[in-house]
Amino acid sequence: MPRAGARRRVAGRGQVLIEVLLILPVFLFVVFTIMEIGFLAFHTILLHHAAYEAARIASLTASATASPGCTAPALSGAYQDVVAKMFKTGATAVAHGPIPTMSDPQEGCMNYDVAVTVSRRIPMVFPLTGFVLGNTPDRRARVIQATVRMPIERPLFK
Repeated sequence: MPRAGARRRVAGRGQVLIEVLLILPVFLFVVFTIMEIGFLAFHTILLHHAAYEAARIASLTASATASPGCTAPALSGAYQDVVAKMFKTGATAVAHGPIPTMSDPQEGCMNYDVAVTVSRRIPMVFPLTGFVLGNTPDRRARVIQATVRMPIERPLFK
């Protein structure tokens, strides 16, 4: 005749299996979401760095005239080469400017800024995390953007 404790142990094994099967998908979803947020954070930092470098190149290569000229500078397309070298595919860079900021009281000329926006589509790595983190219509990717504004330097002398 089996004891009552032995019967309880056999019945408890099935209960543990059911509890694990109920909790495991939720636990894995939370773990995958945390890992996906880290993946997106890495790409966001990379995108901000690319936008900073593109804005720096755009501000340095703008054709600003030397003093005493007060014409607005013209932007070149050199900033797009920087973004193309950092990201082989999938990144777009758009420069806005020249944006007038404030007048220089000594010279009487307006100062200008350039703003560069870089955007990129980042595909989701883990299954089901796109339902929470994705922002595209198919929910399988997230489009992230970074905008950096930088002053356009004018040379002092010709």
